[in-house]
Amino acid sequence: MKDPYAYIFRFCCDPGFNDEAEIEALDRYAEAARIDDVAVFANVEELNTGHMTYEEQEAYLSLIRRVQEKMAAHGVTVSVNQWHSVMHADLGKQLLPEQDFRPMVDPEGTPASLCVCPLCDEWQKYIAGLYARYAALEPSIVWVEDDFRLHNHEPLAWGGCFCGEHMRLYSERAGKPLTREEFVEGVLKPGVPHPYRRIWLDVARETMLSAARAIGSAVRAVSPDVQVGLMSSAPHVHAAEGRDWHALVNALAAGLAPVDRIHLPGYQESSPAQYLHGFNMVSMLTRAMLPEDTKVYPELENYPFSLFSKSRRFTRFQLLSSLALAPDGITIDLYDLNGNGIVWEDGYQDMLRDTKDYLNALTASGVLRGKRRGVQVLYCPDSAYTIHTREGESMEELYPQESFFAALLPAMGVPYAYCCNPESLSGEVVAASGQVLRNWDRDVLAHLFAENFVILTGDAAEVLCERGLGYLAGIELVRWMKQNEGGYTYEQVTNGRVYTGRSAARASCVISCTDAAVVTYAPDADVREYTAFYDSFRRRTAPGHAVVNGRVMIYPFGHFESPTALPPMLFNRVRQEILHDVLRAANFRAPVVCGAPYLEPYCFETQNGLALFLVNGATDDVQGVTLFGAPDGEAQAFCSAEAEPHPAQTETDGEFVTIRGTVPSMEALLLTWKGETR
Repeated sequence: MKDPYAYIFRFCCDPGFNDEAEIEALDRYAEAARIDDVAVFANVEELNTGHMTYEEQEAYLSLIRRVQEKMAAHGVTVSVNQWHSVMHADLGKQLLPEQDFRPMVDPEGTPASLCVCPLCDEWQKYIAGLYARYAALEPSIVWVEDDFRLHNHEPLAWGGCFCGEHMRLYSERAGKPLTREEFVEGVLKPGVPHPYRRIWLDVARETMLSAARAIGSAVRAVSPDVQVGLMSSAPHVHAAEGRDWHALVNALAAGLAPVDRIHLPGYQESSPAQYLHGFNMVSMLTRAMLPEDTKVYPELENYPFSLFSKSRRFTRFQLLSSLALAPDGITIDLYDLNGNGIVWEDGYQDMLRDTKDYLNALTASGVLRGKRRGVQVLYCPDSAYTIHTREGESMEELYPQESFFAALLPAMGVPYAYCCNPESLSGEVVAASGQVLRNWDRDVLAHLFAENFVILTGDAAEVLCERGLGYLAGIELVRWMKQNEGGYTYEQVTNGRVYTGRSAARASCVISCTDAAVVTYAPDADVREYTAFYDSFRRRTAPGHAVVNGRVMIYPFGHFESPTALPPMLFNRVRQEILHDVLRAANFRAPVVCGAPYLEPYCFETQNGLALFLVNGATDDVQGVTLFGAPDGEAQAFCSAEAEPHPAQTETDGEFVTIRGTVPSMEALLLTWKGETR
């Protein structure tokens, strides 16, 4: 019987090159590392020959059968990691003469030499045939790699597809012949989206659904049980190609539960805090985009594959933090994709073995599958349809910037949950960034502001004003001060309160910050200012953090450089304490971590109470966890550095509760409470 948290080990073996020895090594490794499934790579990376022929596939079919025979003795299943569909990049290769596949063409009219148009009928028949042959072996899962996309196919500019067939479709929907230049200009036209934008996104969406159906139906025709899994990339990039997440994974699944290998950041080791930024902005957003019943196995990858790239300790940290996704397990890619095989000397197998009990225990408990509680961070899967581009020069301008608060809030101790249905919210704290407020009509936004406490970045406030809805937030106008042009260098507390033990505390906003929004409030608005901006000559230049009419917080920063940009100057204790002060006044309904930078909380409702999963992304240990907003009653604590849960030892000081004990750096702590929650 498989463990509750499954290890799927991605195994590269070059047929005919030390394959016997490597299969024997795998036999020992599966037991040593407690592997549940082996995903056998086919035609992978350094060994990739292009779009392999069915004759070439025979060697991999034989390899898979041999691995299946060996793993059966351990009760370990086998899956197939076909490495290419459309193809990641040309990498100096060409289509074979007999491969009559239509190449992908980029926005500048350049055709690929190997990467194909996913709408090509001949390629769809070919790729469906490959997957059908794999499915005949009855593996547990056949994986579709993340080259199953329109973007990122080097050396193409951005990606495709603007081939002749696609241009015919675009022209047909536009009702007139279009040149590629004319169409791309319309897609990216600044301001209100041009009708060509919808044509691009609709056709791109239908293109990938067509290819997904070809693969999914081919597998299902051969086997009723083989699952089809998708490796996905960053959601903000997929938005620019119109991805319909639910439709796509269900088309591949072809009647079974969808399966997704969520991208985890950190192919190379970074600081754990930086890793969690990417995890919250990319991995957690992907989880929110997927159907609820999706089986999730995030991708832990160590590239370029050695302890020089990633330590055992950091790899364990990725395993522990992955629990916030409520996954069914994880896919593990640790060793070279050139046929070198398993490197026992790196010792990853010992770490995998020792970490498994905690992963199993928390997964089996089911507490991390409950409804997520926290600040509701708004997103919309269809934001690329509504975004107003500024320059109109690049496909990257179609990337939504909606996950900012998902990184900022947990770093400052505040749990969050992604939400795409603002009409369902009432009595919540909600956060909006980028242009997300373009996605709902006036009635939905009126409800949002009437029934909830809303936090807005400068960008979100500006969108509200552009739509003539500034009155919902008590604001009339937003203009901007550009960073590092002298208009402001710091914020200073102006409400008379003491933060970080200082009167009139200051927080810097120069060099590594963002543009600052200067908000003009309605004459009748009740504005409670927390800070103001000042220049180098100590002159006040604009209001800063403020709460309007007791219902809206203006977070006065924006114009971020990219969807995953997090200006480091925004992270400091003054701004953390201001945020916590605002949340207490707003009757925020979830536990918040005080102090302790990067002790990041994920909050879940359970059948009989509340769970708070804490991941320490700092490189300091945390001695005692202080919370406000924690439930009354006794708590159970289960630290990943310990063998089993135990009653938490607590100290109470007014509204603050401190859980005694240590949360080591890069470790995790689960706290659970029974009974009514606040």
